[in-house]
Amino acid sequence: MLFRGHNGLGGVDFAKDFAKSLFALLPLLMLAMLSGCANHPSPQQTMVDDRYMVYEQTYKAYAEAEKKYLNLLFNIERMPEEEELWMMKRDQMLELLQLRDLMLQARGELDDAVQDWEKHLQELQAEAKQAQVKQFNPNFTGRDGQRSSPGQLLPGEVKGKNQRW
Repeated sequence: MLFRGHNGLGGVDFAKDFAKSLFALLPLLMLAMLSGCANHPSPQQTMVDDRYMVYEQTYKAYAEAEKKYLNLLFNIERMPEEEELWMMKRDQMLELLQLRDLMLQARGELDDAVQDWEKHLQELQAEAKQAQVKQFNPNFTGRDGQRSSPGQLLPGEVKGKNQRW
């Protein structure tokens, strides 16, 4: 199909056929690109994974510090006269406050990373849609802009008997 005999136009048929075959391969190329992206995580996805791991670790550290604090409160309730327990309570409370701030900061960074990743995915979807949209000839308007050449019939058009094309 690509190499027809000469009909007086020479390479024009070859160029048209090549363009048609290239246009037919475009969706396959887009699919290959998107599947390649699916196999390798994007930087945004890697950032989300990292931020989630940091948040998870700070949450676990906060939960552990909270257990220690509750244990101290229990011991203070049993032995309120112990001065050392009161100092440990104060230190543990400061540690809890610091860990809470770190945990909230990590959660904020995780939320920001998820939003960046969602934006990236929306951009990929928009690019995929853009590749699927048929490009029209900007020199013409209306249905004529959809024609790739002046004599091309569009879907639904039939060459009339009295028309010369």
